[in-house]
Amino acid sequence: MTALPPMRREILTEILKIVFLSGALSLLLIISIYLSGKNPKSVFSNNYQSINSILVMSDSLDSLFLARNHLIELKKKEMEDFQSALDYLEKYNENPIEIDLLKKIKVLFESYKLNDKNLIYSEYVKMRELLKKLVEENQKSNAKIIADRESLTTKILILSCILFCFALFLSVYFSEKLSSRIAQPIKKIAEILQHKPSLGQKLKFPQPENLEIKILLIELNDLWKRLSDLHNANMKNLNAQRNELDAVFDAMEDAIFILDHLGKIEHHNKVFAKVMGAKANHLNFQAWNDVSLSSLSYIQLRNLLRKESFEETQFYAVVDQVGCLFQVRKKIIYDNNKNKCGTIYILHDITNTLSPEHFSELSLKLQEAQSKYE
Repeated sequence: MTALPPMRREILTEILKIVFLSGALSLLLIISIYLSGKNPKSVFSNNYQSINSILVMSDSLDSLFLARNHLIELKKKEMEDFQSALDYLEKYNENPIEIDLLKKIKVLFESYKLNDKNLIYSEYVKMRELLKKLVEENQKSNAKIIADRESLTTKILILSCILFCFALFLSVYFSEKLSSRIAQPIKKIAEILQHKPSLGQKLKFPQPENLEIKILLIELNDLWKRLSDLHNANMKNLNAQRNELDAVFDAMEDAIFILDHLGKIEHHNKVFAKVMGAKANHLNFQAWNDVSLSSLSYIQLRNLLRKESFEETQFYAVVDQVGCLFQVRKKIIYDNNKNKCGTIYILHDITNTLSPEHFSELSLKLQEAQSKYE
């Protein structure tokens, strides 16, 4: 026999899946937010250095031009600063347009050095224009970097939303799977019991998928078997008691029948069946107001008991083609909680206790009264 896994392990596995999935999603979202808000420091630092280098080149160019006009004394530092800034821009610049501008500036600067450091005005103006274009290109690069960062942030946000929805779907899926593992077996068991199977009938429970449900089904089957055995024992006792009670009633000379709280005939003896013109035990468990009899005695007695509230009355009936007078007594039966659980009726034959004249007078009177109940 294959060992079934305990339900606790299955529940723990599903819960851990949800927890780990939620943790991974949270970590991913934190990283996404961090990356989307993080500035590329190296890019901005290089861009700042590039702007600073262009400014240095601009200042140095002005100094070189002024020195050419003997307005200031040419210093070696201006030459070195210009060359250093130019070298830095060539080294770290990747924009093709800026690289082309730097090459042109370098050509003019080399020409200046070869021309006995004599910077003519036209070259100065041209270099100033190149530096201006270099600044513009640098600004365009900055704007593009910012636009790219915004685009990247938007893409990361969209991706995070997609991942969140996907993770949410998986969480709902695992939650539904977990609830199904717990509720589905119990639901199937409840559906079987809701059909109210008869005691003694074998219950067809579903195959268990875990250890706890298997133990539960074993206990339910064992309990159902014990209930069935107890029911069978009770039915045997009830049948034995009914047979004993029927034997006692049959030994009595009076006609007796008992109605339960629903108005059904619970017991009757042979004398009562004879008075009603029915077979013995034929009336048991039939509704008193709807017995399958067409005899006049049954119809008149039914209507008498229905229309009169009494504890004792008289009734005329023909038994074996002989007219008889019965003293009818009624006794209500109560249970331990003082609730009505049945009614016993006794029909005592008083025919032989009356004189012929009294019998004839009373018979005619009862026949006339009972004919109104037909």
